[in-house]
Amino acid sequence: MTNKIHTYQAVFLLDNEEVRKGFNQAKDWVQTCLEKHNVDVKVLRLWGERALAYPIGSRQRATYLLGWVEASGESVNEAKREMYLVGPAFRIMFLRADEIPAEEMEFGIEAIEDSAVEVPDEIEEFEMIEENVAEEASESKTEENTDEQAGEKAADSSDESEAVAAGEENKEN
Repeated sequence: MTNKIHTYQAVFLLDNEEVRKGFNQAKDWVQTCLEKHNVDVKVLRLWGERALAYPIGSRQRATYLLGWVEASGESVNEAKREMYLVGPAFRIMFLRADEIPAEEMEFGIEAIEDSAVEVPDEIEEFEMIEENVAEEASESKTEENTDEQAGEKAADSSDESEAVAAGEENKEN
């Protein structure tokens, strides 16, 4: 079996609790883990902190780390296996690519101050989500009540129409 080297774009979702302790510590752990499994790290940079599309476990937000690497498929799988067992990354994705874009190569392995990485408190986020859920629930109840009232009015008017029609039939007989 040959271990052909491929180029991959990698995205690592870092646990914000770990990033609060130190972004560089989390980034260095990812880099060390990759290199330990013979993955050549070309680019590793902060992509941003943002809300997740859906909750993953108890997490609503994550810090995204973007990387470009060169490695064999076997090496990538070994690194992913270790990262899922331990460390700050809770979701990892590798996509095979033809080459690393030149603008990405300019970033290299980005050095950034820990203080430059802003991670909002999870508590605030949960409160905002709970408020949004409560608002949506009250809006949907209002819509349901409006729909029920419209349905009742339609039923009342159809009952009246049937009564009038029945009265007219009685007159004809």
